[in-house]
Amino acid sequence: VEPAGSDTFAVTKLGGKSVIARLRADAGIAPGQNTRLAFNLDKAVFFDPQTQARIT
Repeated sequence: VEPAGSDTFAVTKLGGKSVIARLRADAGIAPGQNTRLAFNLDKAVFFDPQTQARIT
């Protein structure tokens, strides 16, 4: 988990690829802490890593 101002980002692997997930403010995870995450892929937003464009 990495701090980013008021947002918190978790870095993990999903399907062999690095994934950066923005967590809700009430997640209660401290920077540097490791934890298990679950993803609701119906609500996921994907971006192209080269162009930073949203993939629809």
